[in-house]
Amino acid sequence: MAILLDEQCIRGLIGMPDALEAVEEVFREQGKGNVHNVPRVRAPVKGGIVRITAAVLSYRGYYGVKISSTAVFGSNAGRMFCLYKEESGELCAIVQVFAMGALRTGAASGIATKYMANPEASTLGVVGSGRQARTQVEAIFAVRPIRHVKVYSPTKVNREQFCRDIAEQFKVEAAAVDDAENAVRDSEIVVSATTSEQPVVYGRWLRRGAHVNAIGANYEHRRELDRDAVLAAAVIAADDVEQVRYESTDLGIAVKHGTMSWDRVVSLGDIVAGKIEGRKYVTDITLFKSLGVAIEDVALAARAYEKALAAGVGLTLPNLAG
Repeated sequence: MAILLDEQCIRGLIGMPDALEAVEEVFREQGKGNVHNVPRVRAPVKGGIVRITAAVLSYRGYYGVKISSTAVFGSNAGRMFCLYKEESGELCAIVQVFAMGALRTGAASGIATKYMANPEASTLGVVGSGRQARTQVEAIFAVRPIRHVKVYSPTKVNREQFCRDIAEQFKVEAAAVDDAENAVRDSEIVVSATTSEQPVVYGRWLRRGAHVNAIGANYEHRRELDRDAVLAAAVIAADDVEQVRYESTDLGIAVKHGTMSWDRVVSLGDIVAGKIEGRKYVTDITLFKSLGVAIEDVALAARAYEKALAAGVGLTLPNLAG
């Protein structure tokens, strides 16, 4: 029998430790060739775009498909993920993925930071203060000894509240700053988590040895990094090197101008699997371009499903086998 896992269920079943463990595992297996990610498909519908993602995790025996329609209908009700058993095609679970999406995106940056940032990096600069920025910070705190955080977002009250929340949760100094440059300059780890259509992180602001997680721009009209920020990176990793070619304007502009080629972009999975170094020198600038890919969704949904079975939670659905 399949089960329904709603938002409340997911929040009770999995947290950031689960997400980091599952995402690290799935990227390691990606590097070994044991997963298949289907790059996101966007289809036009009346009033906007519907997004479809899918992936197969052969090492875990699951596959899954997600339909995301938030951008179209202005509601989270359309964000549903279906988890199946690979061997039989049996539907295991239908999962609401709003909370899970933020967890998996944060965890991906956490794993990128673990393998690409300098080990003793302790200063974090964040551009953005929304839901995604919160899980980014949580994941990075789990993998690096962060002692100081600087945050910028356009609305002063939002960035100040975000900093109060960070200071209370992690017992560190968190400062709201008045512009993106102040958040980025001198930060050893930088996160951009915005919906900006213009760069919010410039290469001239990045300190030597910085690691950047750029997570917000996965539409062709969005952009968070200027060309110099991309070109400054000694290592550029993505969660999917095929999907990044048509979803990352940040990198695509540099390719379009002939200042870099797509073969410079490596798979985060190859880094986690030990095939490629995340950085060679402490002075290297490194970049993780996050798109949010289906292998992450399947990994977290499988973990939530198995924990739900063990705990006896979730709404049992009617027999859908036919």
